[in-house]
Amino acid sequence: MRLFWTIFVGLLGLARPPAVRDRRRALSQGGVLPLCYDAAMDIEYAVLADYVDIVNSKLYLMGGGWDITTVAETPVGLRLGVALGVRLGWNETDQPAPVTIIVENDDGQEYLRVEGTLQVSRPEGLPPGATQLSQIAANLALTVPVAGGYRVRLRVLLGEVTVEQHLPFRVVIAS
Repeated sequence: MRLFWTIFVGLLGLARPPAVRDRRRALSQGGVLPLCYDAAMDIEYAVLADYVDIVNSKLYLMGGGWDITTVAETPVGLRLGVALGVRLGWNETDQPAPVTIIVENDDGQEYLRVEGTLQVSRPEGLPPGATQLSQIAANLALTVPVAGGYRVRLRVLLGEVTVEQHLPFRVVIAS
């Protein structure tokens, strides 16, 4: 939602949030940006695609950003790529963070669960207080029994903080 708000505000030329105004003011006056020491873990992006991959810290995706897929009949096997970017604060590095990806239907019936852990170390030369982006690419094979609504639930846990993102999608039969 924060990304949408930033893009929406930028496109309309509306007043920017104070943090954005302060950053721009500091840069325009030749200043140095203050680093954020209290940034909390957050999901920066989550995308459905046909295929996802991360190479050299860059996300590559094919057929990304969909929420409806049309099939000839059900049951059907789907290739489902899920890309996830998690922004971690300075004090959240070097700690394991369990990640769960769940695919379920609109009624909450679970069809697929993948669990893993992400952990980001501070590279040498990283300025104190800097945040880091950790990325996950998961290509899943899913059998969809019937047409209808589904969702991918993404959950990341770090200490007592849990962030969650839902990516709804629909499977429809071609007419």
